[in-house]
Amino acid sequence: MNYFRYKMMKPSGEVVSGIVSLPYEDILSVISYLEGGENTTIFVKKMGVFSSFIFRFLKTGIHRKIERKFLAEWFNNLSMMIKAGMPLATALEESAAGSDRSDFKSNVNDMILNIRQGSSFSAAVERQSHIFPKTAMYLIRIGEESGTLDDRLKDAADHLTRIQAIISDTRQALLYPFFVFVTMGGGMIFWFYYVVPKIVGLFKDMDVTLPPLTLFIIAISKFVQTYFFEIIVFSFLLGVLTVMLYKNFKPFKKILDGVFLKIPVAGTLIQASSLAFITEYFSLLLNAGIDIIQSVKILEESVGNEIYRIKLGEIKTNLGAGASICDSFTRARVFPGFICRMINIGEISGTLPHQLSYIARDYKQKLTTLVAGLGKMIEPLVLVVAGIMFAVIMAGLFLPIYDLVGNLGAM
Repeated sequence: MNYFRYKMMKPSGEVVSGIVSLPYEDILSVISYLEGGENTTIFVKKMGVFSSFIFRFLKTGIHRKIERKFLAEWFNNLSMMIKAGMPLATALEESAAGSDRSDFKSNVNDMILNIRQGSSFSAAVERQSHIFPKTAMYLIRIGEESGTLDDRLKDAADHLTRIQAIISDTRQALLYPFFVFVTMGGGMIFWFYYVVPKIVGLFKDMDVTLPPLTLFIIAISKFVQTYFFEIIVFSFLLGVLTVMLYKNFKPFKKILDGVFLKIPVAGTLIQASSLAFITEYFSLLLNAGIDIIQSVKILEESVGNEIYRIKLGEIKTNLGAGASICDSFTRARVFPGFICRMINIGEISGTLPHQLSYIARDYKQKLTTLVAGLGKMIEPLVLVVAGIMFAVIMAGLFLPIYDLVGNLGAM
């Protein structure tokens, strides 16, 4: 593929410019392509190797950040325009004109050019695979083949909305305990850096004999005072390194995801979120007419938790070897018995998509309930941890004072 800068005038008189990726070498072929929709070419120039590399990097790097919520709204609007009888190319033009994102407009304009040159909508969307999820691409292809594109676009919009709700609920729930424990850590550093040294100065003035616990607290306080800046920098770098390893190094991600699933409360949230995501996705893929093995393969590529991703890979292998869906999920040992039984019922009765949809709704409801009650669930844990930490500090600081008062009373 080569990249070409262009400027052209549409039949309406509007002048547009942009960059298009085409499998051509000569400018005449590009002009013929651009003028396929009765446009008038003003300027065309092939981009160099370096500028093409930079554009490709920016395109694949930045455009992936288009949110699910944005795509869901776009699919929904496109569905309504097509259902109202608007031609596809015109509907795409209207959707691009109504968007406030210049990067997305550029992608939609590329799709319009592809369609007017004779490409199918599904093929045009697949060329923008760095933006659109695989589920949406499959739904669009099936909608084109069956003549139900408007309905399939609505399905894609609804699916992305539900997935976004699951992910948002999970993030919202996990953010609360993270914020609580970070605040507690900050409070501890403040005590060791500012409060403890002042009390230690009082002990020195009174020439008090200090017990081992107090000496230990003083040692921590001196360490925090001496290396305060280094502690802040190290904590920041450790956080950045952890995030980078989690995103780019699968063995590390597997370990961390396994640990997360075992943490009280957080593990329950992550499990409910993952199971809601998997069953929602699986149901949609099967309803769209995609075969079982291909659906599981798409799930494997889409699920965020590494433990579930590995288990879905095992399920795909077992299905390929001839095992039933129920047996494959049971062997994975990460899916509750309820899910396996419902899959078995759906497999026997031929209502698997319906059963999976029911499971997805059930786990979405569980997730919503967990998020709503998270404050009450985590409150005892926070009180216990905070109580133990501050009890140790208070004991270390007040024991010398207690001993001093006792000695004065004896005198």
